[in-house]
Formats: sequence, structure tokens, C-alpha cells
Amino acid sequence: MGATVHQVARRAGVGSMTVSRVINNHASVSPETRRRVLKALRELDYVPNGLAKSLRRGSTRTLGLVVGDVSNPFFTLIARGVEDAATAAGYSVILCNSDDDPAKEKLYLDVLAHQRIDGLVLTPSRSAPQGVVEWARRFGPVCLIDRAVSGLDGRSSAIDVVRGENVESARALVGHLAGHGHTRIGIVNGPLELDTAADRLAGYRRALADARLTPRPGLERHGRFTVEAGREMTLDLLRRRDRPTALFATNNFLALGALEAAAERGLSVPEDLAIVTFEDLPHVATVWPFLSVAAQPATAMGHEAARFVLERIERRRHDRRQSSDKSSDQSIDKSSDQNADQKPRKKSRHAAPEPLPGRELVLPTTLHLRRSCGCLPPGAEATSARRETRP
Repeated sequence: MGATVHQVARRAGVGSMTVSRVINNHASVSPETRRRVLKALRELDYVPNGLAKSLRRGSTRTLGLVVGDVSNPFFTLIARGVEDAATAAGYSVILCNSDDDPAKEKLYLDVLAHQRIDGLVLTPSRSAPQGVVEWARRFGPVCLIDRAVSGLDGRSSAIDVVRGENVESARALVGHLAGHGHTRIGIVNGPLELDTAADRLAGYRRALADARLTPRPGLERHGRFTVEAGREMTLDLLRRRDRPTALFATNNFLALGALEAAAERGLSVPEDLAIVTFEDLPHVATVWPFLSVAAQPATAMGHEAARFVLERIERRRHDRRQSSDKSSDQSIDKSSDQNADQKPRKKSRHAAPEPLPGRELVLPTTLHLRRSCGCLPPGAEATSARRETRP
């Protein structure tokens, strides 16, 4: 345990209030007393209680960030964007990893509440809407990132959402596979409780309908957004007599698992199995045969989510100052009226600030079409320019 103010005061032979004045560089302390207190602070290696000081001023200048899987570089880029925006505004960030586990997510939300963070950026797991709404009501502004929460009315609950476009991007990826002549297109997906998985499944099915392909429920697999889940689900599909000739892996980890499964079965990509996926990340872009992806602007998503939270924090601070100023003005007016005629006037009514409704920002993806979908002939990777399109 570190030294306390009371211990420093005893060492310096002064009162605790004097120690506090020295720590805060107050002018009303004599040079000799200041010297004794500073000497005691050094000797006891005193470290100020930053949290207590922050609470006295009503802000810890800290944001919480809870992501689904910190080992996924997509979330690393999101964290980078959140931190860049936060530090530019003078805030720090506490990063937590939920593993998409609702129990672990709740644990971290409780920890962040006790840390008195000023605002939260959250990649929700399968949380119920009321849990997110209650947290925002009790503890501070919330911005959901990458995923929304099913059934949540963000506008009325003043909860913001920043995410990438999913449905039309998935539709474009799968439609591109159909354009290459594939009729048996499978999907390996995350849990449908997450809206990203549900939206990407919807885009997959729309693309099949666009191509007049009969949906094949047997070619759909749903599990976790992990490499191992991608491998297992792809192996399961590849064991079928009517195995897919093309595959939509709905995130980068699932795609890496699909590549492992194809290699285990002795299949070549894209000759035996074409693959497309989401998220253009360094380890995906360099994996042979260079995956075709719908790239999400992860860093920009993080930056915008932090900006939304910081805007709400500043708005709350401004509203509190206004409310405090109005209360002070009313007290002065009331006192003046009573001194004038001993008959207090009716208290004036001040309208409460209009709440800022929840906002949703959907950032576009960019399609990078490479070898894995069959676009580039063998040996052309070194000379062909990358083709980019908007879904």
C-alpha cells in the first residue's frame, strides 16, 4: 500500500489540509512548510490518488472499450481508432476482451462501472437490449460498434451505433461467386444471435435469389467467429456428396479456417474451392492465394464511435453547467424578491435540454477481388493491379 496524506502530514508535522494544498500547488503555504511537506512526500514515495481526484471533479477522463476478440486484428484496428480519438481529446482507454461471452461481458461492464469511466464503446455479445439501456442510463454514454443489439431502439434510448455495411456487401461477394458460374455456394458463419452474422446470411440468401439459385440449407453452417470453427464447419461441408464449389466465410478467422480445411482435403483454391470473406487485414491480405474480401474501415469505425461518445460526454457536462448556473440565478432572484417585498415570486420554469437521440453511422465497405474467387489467372498476382469496387 502507498503512503496516505495523513502519514505525510505526520512526517511533515502539519495538518492533512496543508499537505493537500501543497500537492495542488496552492499559494497559501509558506516556503518553509512547503519544503517540509515536499521532503515528506519524497521520503514516503507518495503517489496521489488520481481516481479520487478525478471523482471530485466529476470525470475520470477515461473511456471503456469492450471488444469481442482482441486476438482478431479487426478489433485491434478498432481499438487503434478509439484510442487515437480518445487521446486527442485528453482521455485514456481501458480495453477489455469479452470473447463474445455474455457472462464475461457483464463482468467487464461491472468492472468499468466501478472504475467510473466517462463513456463506453461496446462490441455487444448476445446481450439483451435492456442490459445495454440500463448501463447507459446509470453510468454514461454508450456507442455500440461493429454490431447493433437486436430489438434495441437506439434513438429513444440515446445509444449510438457505428458499424460497417453488411447485407449488400455480402450480397455483392456471393453474387460475384455466382457470376463465376458457381451454383453450389456454401456459407460458414458466426452465431445468428449476432446481427453481423444474421445480416451476412441475409445478403448471402439475397445473392442466391438474384442468381435464381435454389437455396440449399445443407450448405449453411453457423458456429463461432474463430479459426477452428471455420475449419470444422468447412470440413463438414466438404464431406458432403454435393459439396460446395465456392464458399462465403463471413469473417477473416472463418476464412483462415476454411483455407486450412481445403488444404487438409487436398483441394486447391480457387480451382477446387473459391473463397470470399469480410475484413481486409494484413494476415489475410498476405495469405496465398490472396483472399477476395469486403474490407471494412475498422480504424475509422473506432474513431467515429469514440467521437460519438465524447460528444455526449461534453454535452452532459455543458448541460450540467447550464443547470447549475440556472439554479444559482434562481436563488439570487428569489432572495432579491423576498428582500424587496417579502413575497417570493413564482419560480420561473426552465425547459430541460432536449435529449440527443441515438444515432447510427453505417460505413461502406470496399470489395478487393483477388485470386481466391478466381478473378486472376495463376502467375498474374505480381503484375495485375488490384481491382476495387463498391458494393
